[in-house]
Amino acid sequence: MTAIALVISLLVGGCAQQSEEVDPGVLEEVNKIGTVIWEGRKEGLMGSEAVVTHAFLVDVGGDTEEESLGKAVAYLQGRNWTTKLDSRPQNVWLKSSRWKGATIAAYAWSVSEEHDQPEAMKAIESQGIKPTALVSVYAYVGW
Repeated sequence: MTAIALVISLLVGGCAQQSEEVDPGVLEEVNKIGTVIWEGRKEGLMGSEAVVTHAFLVDVGGDTEEESLGKAVAYLQGRNWTTKLDSRPQNVWLKSSRWKGATIAAYAWSVSEEHDQPEAMKAIESQGIKPTALVSVYAYVGW
């Protein structure tokens, strides 16, 4: 009976889906876009796949949201990230051949999800940053 329980637990455990994380090099790239004022990590589902998303609020110093998003995208393109979806002025999604499966999605602050994050809002207020200078950046494995 113990042997059967062990086999079942190994089978079930072996089938459990592991959340895939982006390579640390991707996170280093994001940290170089500008001054990171807040970051978070969350696990969730994208379709039926478990995904870990790293979220960053980055001060790139733009005067407008469009300028800030443009600066972030230009930096990433200069590091060989290619645009896969350009929905400016709201967001741009990029991929890199250097890191298989990695995606970076950059959003203008006004359409990002960080408005619901009290820690992110506190970081903005405590540092006196203009929201127009901010870009929300999400890094994850997947489309």
